[in-house]
Amino acid sequence: MSVQALLFDTRSIQKYIFSGNRLKTNIGASYIVEHIFDDVLVKEILTDPAFGLGTVDRESWKTRTEPLRELPAPCYVAYIGGGNALILFKEEVADCRKAIVTAFTKALLVRYPGLKTGVAMGPLDLSENFEDAMKKLYGQLKENQNNVFPTVNIPYTGLTLPCEVNGEAADFYDDTHLMVQEGSPRFFSQEVRAKTAAAAEANDDLHRRFKDHLKGYQFPMELDRLGQRETESDIAIIHIDGNQMGKKFSDCKSLHERGRLSYQVRKNTEDTFAALLDSIVAEYDSYGDFLDLEEGVLPIRPLILGGDDITFICPARLALTYTRRFMMTLNQYFASCAGIAILPTAYPFFRGYKLAEQACDAAKIPSRGKKSSNESSKEESMKSSCWLDFVILHGEQAPKLDQIRQSEYKGHFGNMHFGPYRVDDDGGEHALTQLLSCTRQFTTMPVNKVKELRFTAQKGKEDIRIYLEQLKHMGLRLPHVDGWERFEEAVWDKKSGAAAYQTPYVDAIEIMDYFVPELQ
Repeated sequence: MSVQALLFDTRSIQKYIFSGNRLKTNIGASYIVEHIFDDVLVKEILTDPAFGLGTVDRESWKTRTEPLRELPAPCYVAYIGGGNALILFKEEVADCRKAIVTAFTKALLVRYPGLKTGVAMGPLDLSENFEDAMKKLYGQLKENQNNVFPTVNIPYTGLTLPCEVNGEAADFYDDTHLMVQEGSPRFFSQEVRAKTAAAAEANDDLHRRFKDHLKGYQFPMELDRLGQRETESDIAIIHIDGNQMGKKFSDCKSLHERGRLSYQVRKNTEDTFAALLDSIVAEYDSYGDFLDLEEGVLPIRPLILGGDDITFICPARLALTYTRRFMMTLNQYFASCAGIAILPTAYPFFRGYKLAEQACDAAKIPSRGKKSSNESSKEESMKSSCWLDFVILHGEQAPKLDQIRQSEYKGHFGNMHFGPYRVDDDGGEHALTQLLSCTRQFTTMPVNKVKELRFTAQKGKEDIRIYLEQLKHMGLRLPHVDGWERFEEAVWDKKSGAAAYQTPYVDAIEIMDYFVPELQ
């Protein structure tokens, strides 16, 4: 059976969410992106009597277990998720599709300026040609994305006041003090107004969804409420992405398979975050040893939590702990990779997010069975495995991960970054457990000797030999880590047939300040 379809897509999601430099606007933007199809398209536009659709089936796709042979209603919501929405129409009501697109995009332009969407329109075969028909729709969506560039903000000119939050034209006068509670009213952009207005609703929605797990605790609404201390003010942006999810969706043989997968991925992610919350609440009292939290405020804030693409922030000292827990639980459902960007609280948020995203991309290289620039063991490069990588910013640095690694981690023998690290394996050379074991042993050594190794590793063979002799004279040695024995003799080593030397110790030293042994 052939029906008519509208395939919607949300463009530049990360840029829209993280374009502002205030957490509250990020929270509101994420909520808007997650709910525009449910709240605006489905509940308002499609149910408008002006379009004559009659009954709109908007819920059954979540629980459907049998292949869809014919539409159960004149208008059927096939699935919503991952920034996409697929809406199907019977032939007799399909003529209204262009009008629906017009009404939907106009509503977004008025309510949520700055948010870009795309759409593809065409027939969809529900039978054996479903995969080919979906590929055509996605192909049209991609073509439109490359050729159509919608203007969704009032243009900024040299005579226009720029918004202090996102740099767009400041065309909203905040006389109700929505943005700033104290002082005189100021001008902001309409985009920032919409995001800020949505933040409170986003917070309420999040607390409703996880009420049974929060036990009365609250999520912070400001970056400086994560529990940072004055001398330890770094935060971490964690970006986690499911492995090969695009392929899993494209491999779906029918519409109900795709809908069920979309719904299940979302549920798996929320269940995983709920389990992480349970662990945080259980150990909350211990955080007072290294955090300054306001009473009842959690040291974590989710920003994107609606599918296989997850982003949350937390104090830097808890980043590895939380990321590892989340990935190990999520691995019951599907494998994932993560990128962690550790940075000062005042660092531009969008740049920090982009670095976390780049670190996640670096982690995906070994997960695909390919060798990274530091990877030489084929046995460790396994598909469907979970990996993470991290980057630590020390003041002003290059904006790209590769540039940071080249300028800050270049030693005499090669690059001093040993990652990415595998999360779901306890025995391999690149296992995260090995890195944490080394860091734990470093905490028992004199701090000055550990820090000295960080700088000695950059130098040549003679400097390293002298350093190791000094350790021996003091009755000390490099940490003994299973699988790292080849590095103990000279800090650096190169496997037979490998192109470059490697050392794991610099990474282990760098995470010492972001490591809580009791929680590992």
